[in-house]
Amino acid sequence: MPNGKNNSCSCLSQLATELVEQRYHCDAKETPRDHEAITAINERNGDLAERTRIIVAWLEYYGVLRGLPAAAWNSISYQIIAFGDNRREKSLHRNEDQIVSEFSKLEENIREVMPRNKNGEARDAVSLTSKALWLCFPDDIPIYDANALTGLKVISRLCHWASPDRTVYVRFVHLWLQAYSELEPIIDRADLSGCPYKVRVLDRVLWYLGKAEFYDEAEFR
Repeated sequence: MPNGKNNSCSCLSQLATELVEQRYHCDAKETPRDHEAITAINERNGDLAERTRIIVAWLEYYGVLRGLPAAAWNSISYQIIAFGDNRREKSLHRNEDQIVSEFSKLEENIREVMPRNKNGEARDAVSLTSKALWLCFPDDIPIYDANALTGLKVISRLCHWASPDRTVYVRFVHLWLQAYSELEPIIDRADLSGCPYKVRVLDRVLWYLGKAEFYDEAEFR
């Protein structure tokens, strides 16, 4: 099967090249929002109420507060801001173990203030935590969502990439880093003027690949 494997991964590289050429990785709406939220995380001496407002607005825009009572939004944002303030480093160097470790710490902090659902069960905090962690380490963290997960599942089968039989986020990170390594030469050549964080290029490739809709050639006109 080696030839099929190589051809499949070549198709992935070709798709990424086409998307980059079409500047699919650039989003005029998201990039300014991202910059404002990252700035709020980094301003340790800034007004806490304003920082919280910005983080809540960003999380709400990305849909990860959906279903949570509004009374909990500020508490969750406080945890994210406090986590950012206590960072020892500004980069995790895309190291798998460090990413998983920091994710686990932040997820635990968020769960402390996240209300349970109406059945008294703990809510899924993976997507929320990954997005919050990206604000703290925007050069390193893969953003987890349903589309990205679907995209990675497809890639793992096409390229015959296995992942450790652990939590869904650990498997996600492991495969994401393999995909990033495969596509990094393409990402390095991309025009990032409208997308200043390299990891978002792969995030958006995965989002495209994991979309539920059928291919629409109008997207490339």
